[in-house]
Amino acid sequence: MLVHVKTLSLWEAAHYWHDFDPRESTTHQLPLVVSHTLQVLSMWCGKKVAYRVEREKAYLLELIGHAPRFTARHYRQTFKKAIDNKVFGKRFFSNMFISRSQLARLCVAYNEPLPEFWFPDNEKHPYDMDGDLADEVSVDGRYVLVMIYDDTAKPCDETVKEQPIVTTVSSNAVKAARAKHAHRNAIKEKFINFYQAEGSNFSTRTAAAEQFFDLLDEKQEKLLFEHRDAAINTLLGGLRTHLKQAKTSK
Repeated sequence: MLVHVKTLSLWEAAHYWHDFDPRESTTHQLPLVVSHTLQVLSMWCGKKVAYRVEREKAYLLELIGHAPRFTARHYRQTFKKAIDNKVFGKRFFSNMFISRSQLARLCVAYNEPLPEFWFPDNEKHPYDMDGDLADEVSVDGRYVLVMIYDDTAKPCDETVKEQPIVTTVSSNAVKAARAKHAHRNAIKEKFINFYQAEGSNFSTRTAAAEQFFDLLDEKQEKLLFEHRDAAINTLLGGLRTHLKQAKTSK
């Protein structure tokens, strides 16, 4: 029984909803009903994302009050791709968390029945739809929530007070996202140097990017990209930005 568990990852919630074990599924081997639920949860939860970080470490990471724009872009794009392509990465959705009361609010808002795995009997195991999310996830003040982005529509009447639906992500997941972008930026820089040295040997920039990608390490560098075409587009985008900046600086 999970009624005493305050938060679950979206990956776990989607599986338990249909009585599946979240440990047994993978990104590309996902029960259809679980995939559908993850799509719905992405549409519900992907509009507002915050992450939880230990209070004593927040100021060290300079996270209070703002988050890097590329981090926000990473989460927006990942949710959008998941919804559009119906592909749900296990690692990503295992690091996105929702509280019990948050899910209750969503179900009520969208006229969906409460899932029995988390709400078997409200009289015995009530949920608080008016509780404060920050209190739910703070663990007696140990953690604070830092907003990554908020794309929810604001009410016209500012007097209306509604509890926000916020998906939370662990600080470790944020670090992983930042590291991923740092590694990608390093590869883009390598490609720019490669093109400056070898570009004249290729008929097009695309051909140079394809050759460069084929030379990357299979187990480390190539895995930073979803697929080959995405990598080529990223490399070419980095090159275009570099050439544009170089031109304007002259």
